[in-house]
Amino acid sequence: MTKIAFTLKGKAISYTTIILALSSIIFFDPIIFSATIILSTILAATLIQLKIVAKRLAKDSTIVPEKIQLQTVAGRVEETKIVVQNKHNIKFNLKHPIKFIKPKKEEHTTNQPIELQITPQLAGQYQSNTITAEIESSLKTFKCTQEIPFQTTITVIPRIIPALIRAIELATAMGTLAYEHPIQMVGKGTEYAETREYMPGDDIKHIDWKATARLQKPMIKQYHQETGGATQIIYDQKTPGPITKDKTATEFLNTATALSSLGIPYTITTVDQTNKTHVKKHKDPRTALYTAIKEALTVAELDYTYLYDILEPQTRQQITEFIKMVLEKEEKIETLQVNEIDDSDTIAITSLVGDITWITEAYEKLQSKTKNLTLHVPSKTWLDSKTLEQAYQDYRKTLTIQAALKRKGIEIKQI
Repeated sequence: MTKIAFTLKGKAISYTTIILALSSIIFFDPIIFSATIILSTILAATLIQLKIVAKRLAKDSTIVPEKIQLQTVAGRVEETKIVVQNKHNIKFNLKHPIKFIKPKKEEHTTNQPIELQITPQLAGQYQSNTITAEIESSLKTFKCTQEIPFQTTITVIPRIIPALIRAIELATAMGTLAYEHPIQMVGKGTEYAETREYMPGDDIKHIDWKATARLQKPMIKQYHQETGGATQIIYDQKTPGPITKDKTATEFLNTATALSSLGIPYTITTVDQTNKTHVKKHKDPRTALYTAIKEALTVAELDYTYLYDILEPQTRQQITEFIKMVLEKEEKIETLQVNEIDDSDTIAITSLVGDITWITEAYEKLQSKTKNLTLHVPSKTWLDSKTLEQAYQDYRKTLTIQAALKRKGIEIKQI
């Protein structure tokens, strides 16, 4: 489809021509009349020229390759090249109907490579059947948009999918399947693990008197070690929209996976939509990773059909069964005030939306215990804004909040 319109320059010339034409009628001035004829001729000539070029572009152009079919992950930058082939050398600007597909340069020429940059932020299936070339007349008085057939199919997978697969691979590699019991460390704790013979140095308050009487020798009760004090992840589940939700869920799961892979014990604390903090303590990094997977999946509201796009049937079935097991797993959850959370080095994943007083409260408590607080904050949270005006307001608000937190001494890492 071809559309022709005036440019700003063309509008100015056309208005001038109309004024001159009216003036020549009113004043019967031959000079003004001649000027009117000249301007009218120029406009007509440039319009005819533009129509000829547009016809050539529409009739003789083919794009190589004839289509783009791509699967990528939200947040990644992909690049591809196309060539608009035509027997005429025509200069034009290129626009793709899918907004996140843009050429690196504005002006292009037929038969020359065009680099397209693909930068999706939101998961989904994106399709279009044309691409738009915009050309201008020689004096830039008219512009013409010409659609050229070009098929594009982009499947954008949520950021959390690769993170989820890595987390599940690690969880299964750590030695537990859906039907197995996790290996638990023995040490100080409250959950009974086993009874063994008393050794010098053991706390006598843990003597198992029944076993001692039965075996006629001192026996000690042992308990599963609580390892939740080493590191703490705070996951603020409040987000302005789907892009930020995907980013924060992915960062949370990646952080938990990294700690579990290093064997570092950690506590997971979530901040819900009402600003309540829920603490989940774990016996070992593997069970902590289970909780992280469950939390990330619950918050991200993942569409599992994306797994069908990237996994083989057998692998997909195994992962689906694992996810079902994790989601059904019951956990012990404590709802606490911020000043009751663990005194341990803390990583907080947050979008800085809603009530964020918990951040300063947590920082003051941790600072008094000489512990560190690092915020992981998604960049460009304004991408979830509904309008351009709202995006600017959200951008300014985020800058103000981050500046205030940095003045307090809180470290902020952009994700």
